[in-house]
Amino acid sequence: MRLFYTLLTLSILGIVVVMIDIFYNQMPQTGNSEALPKVELPFKDFVAGVGIVEAKDKNLVLSARTSGILKTVLVHTGDSIKKGELLFSLDDSALEQQITVAKQESILAQMKLKVANDQFKIIKKTKRISPQMVTNEKYESKEDQVEVANKALLLSHTKLNALEKDRELYKVYAPIDGYVLVSKLNVGAFFAQNSKQLIIGKHGFNIRVSINEYDIWKFEPHTNAIAFVRGHPHMKLPLHYLYTVPYVVAKTDLTGKSTERTDTRVLQVVYGIEKTDFPLFSGEQLDVFIKTSKGK
Repeated sequence: MRLFYTLLTLSILGIVVVMIDIFYNQMPQTGNSEALPKVELPFKDFVAGVGIVEAKDKNLVLSARTSGILKTVLVHTGDSIKKGELLFSLDDSALEQQITVAKQESILAQMKLKVANDQFKIIKKTKRISPQMVTNEKYESKEDQVEVANKALLLSHTKLNALEKDRELYKVYAPIDGYVLVSKLNVGAFFAQNSKQLIIGKHGFNIRVSINEYDIWKFEPHTNAIAFVRGHPHMKLPLHYLYTVPYVVAKTDLTGKSTERTDTRVLQVVYGIEKTDFPLFSGEQLDVFIKTSKGK
């Protein structure tokens, strides 16, 4: 009988504990995170879009005219660069070997030309002294040998010059004044043509705004536009219209909102930044509002 009451008591205690746990778990929890501040809409009628900060005149992805192993890397992410400055070079040891061989071939061609000229001078002198001793066929044959030797020397020089000019294929210079946005270059690593291992841009920024295809009809190019920094609605930038990319493309710049559609297309519009009192970074997303006179 004592065992029965003991089990009964434990069962009741277990039920009470479970009920207390359920009660406390259903109580509203207070979080430590702060709500994101709301953006005060700058216009009554507007078109909204996602703006991506990019360097002026677009971000330039640099490539070499050949692929190979990186020999020297002279710039890194964040470095300022000047137009014409050497940025990196590729290993050209194989090319240098070809140049060495071409130089020896040129020397050999010069020697063959000298021998041909010497032989022709002897035949020419002999024919002048005694025309009967040198047939016309032999004379013309030696003359042809000189011509062939001359052409061979010219060909060797052309080949050598072409190889020496190819040295520049292994070097990449800065096409503009600006700075390095991204550098993934490391000495000894392989550099592939058309890779995105080095991206540069001009000082200053533009903003590329993606406008949803459902709002394109409302867009007006030369109206006021304002960009807001995400997470800080008091940081805003007045924008001025530069140009519209006249081709609607698939949406690639996502905001991460659960209500966002990813199967839409967007019109890209590029704006210039009037001024900024705070730092901006290439690739940063901004919320952009463009004034329109067309109602929803």
